[in-house]
Amino acid sequence: MDRTYFFVGALAVCAAAACAAPNAGSMPAGNAYEPVLGVVPDKRGKITFYRDTFGDATPDGIVAGPDNAAWFTDPGNDVIGRISSSGKYTLQQSVGAELSDGIALGPDNDVWFTLEGGGVGTITQDGTVKLFKDPKGSGPQGITTGPDGALWFAQSDGVGRVTTHGAFKHFSVGAGHAQLQGIVTGPDGNLWVTQSAVGSSLSNQVIRVTPKGQHRSYKVGSGPAWICVGRDKALWFAEFGANAIGRLTTSGNYTEYPTNYPGGAPSGIATGADGAIWFTDFNGRFGIGRVTTSGKMHFFGSATYSDELRQIARGPIGEMWFTSYQGVEGIGSVTVY
Repeated sequence: MDRTYFFVGALAVCAAAACAAPNAGSMPAGNAYEPVLGVVPDKRGKITFYRDTFGDATPDGIVAGPDNAAWFTDPGNDVIGRISSSGKYTLQQSVGAELSDGIALGPDNDVWFTLEGGGVGTITQDGTVKLFKDPKGSGPQGITTGPDGALWFAQSDGVGRVTTHGAFKHFSVGAGHAQLQGIVTGPDGNLWVTQSAVGSSLSNQVIRVTPKGQHRSYKVGSGPAWICVGRDKALWFAEFGANAIGRLTTSGNYTEYPTNYPGGAPSGIATGADGAIWFTDFNGRFGIGRVTTSGKMHFFGSATYSDELRQIARGPIGEMWFTSYQGVEGIGSVTVY
């Protein structure tokens, strides 16, 4: 379910009591997806899947929290969820506003997230939520802790910055309705953001933004989505439209690694404890992918062929956690042995 982002100028503070979501238990996923000629799934990977049956469950963004658990956004219910390393859902907290898909651990050790209508929110470990009005914001998506101790987020016409006290600044780095999506703090102390809007003058770019708002764009492959920093100190990002993974050095050298898996659409991406880059398949064809920094790929099956897999994050004990947005909704954990 694609979501369109509109700005709503509203300030709200919500501290409703947390409620436990029913946990349908773990479900070994195996390789229950359509085999593709010439592409051999890696049998070393083990996926365990935990069905989310809380309301209209649509898990999306995910991040390792400060408490050895994974925290995730659920735009279908407009709640922030929490799942333990053993797969138990212990918190599905209403935020009192429509959620976007960005989530990150903040410098204050709270979990921060973006709102569909504009603005950001924060949630403590006990479920207390605060929402901050952003009068100039437009369609915020990805969010990250910046090099200056503030939160930075991607939005439709640039990037935003917000302190932990809720003071906003904005920097125009893209065309109107540019749909900037992923954002990460690079090893060079700058922000790196992806932009992939069709018809925009800055389509298919990765943009470097300094903490002062100066920016430079680099042309990359089709449909750059989420982005992370690799162990090799390069920027790695999923190329949704190219069915590939992109790599960009901080000096601007670009390399593309096709998945060679027909029908795939890489979406979420994160660096694993093993130093490899892990990514999800929005179309559910190959499930979970893994690429080494030298470009060698492996694939691991997901829960069902129809899954719409969104984002992925390294877990608190080194495993990878990913969200399944449609098909079989829930959170999956993948390990390699």
